[in-house]
Amino acid sequence: MKQQPYVMIVDDDPDILEGITAILETRDYRLATARDGLQCMELIQKETPDLLILDMMMPRMDGFAVIQELRGDPKFVGLPIIILTTVIEDAAYRRYELETGLAMDVQAYIEKPAPPDEIIRQVSAIVEQPYIIVADDDPDILEAITTVLESHPYQVGSAHDGQQCLDLVRKRTPDLLILDLLMPRMDGFAVIRELRSEPTSANLPILVLTTVVEDASRRRYELETGHDMSVEAYLQKPVPPEELLRRVNDALGKVTT
Repeated sequence: MKQQPYVMIVDDDPDILEGITAILETRDYRLATARDGLQCMELIQKETPDLLILDMMMPRMDGFAVIQELRGDPKFVGLPIIILTTVIEDAAYRRYELETGLAMDVQAYIEKPAPPDEIIRQVSAIVEQPYIIVADDDPDILEAITTVLESHPYQVGSAHDGQQCLDLVRKRTPDLLILDLLMPRMDGFAVIRELRSEPTSANLPILVLTTVVEDASRRRYELETGHDMSVEAYLQKPVPPEELLRRVNDALGKVTT
């Protein structure tokens, strides 16, 4: 059974905290609240949430400082964040960039007051929909696979080579990885080897989607690593959309049921 999504709400206004909590209690989520950035960071160190809903203007430690600290820590760099604040979006992005020299990396930005259905929509899009990363160096293939998946209730991330794929996985572990084998910088064989050596991704479901013949690929991986190439399915291009979706559903079903 898939674990309840854990959502943390951070706001110094007790009425806002109570209101957002009441909205999210209508869904099957575990909830935690914090009154400022310091309390937020203390709670996150104890247990990392699946989503952080963050106000920007708070005492002791504001939302800008929280984001900066989280994005500077490898353990939390991929933590999804929704900003819910009275601060105008453009002004917030500019301030963060001026203070840090970096773009403010958040998943959504909602200005108060926000309708309950908008909050539910944004939250559910992150914590309820499976997250899939697609890695392929062919831009046409990448676009085609992404388009097929985005027509269904999936969040999709894309990578153009093996190193970018690893970076995405380490920022936020997906529910499924769709992986080409022949890519620049780092090929799919090396990606699988790296992922299987890391505890957080050792059991990550992988679909291989490539032009390389399956038997040859498995033999090469076994010779290079001494292990079987542990993947959910091996699909040779071109794969029909309905076959791709069937394999994706099968792989995700093993994780969530």
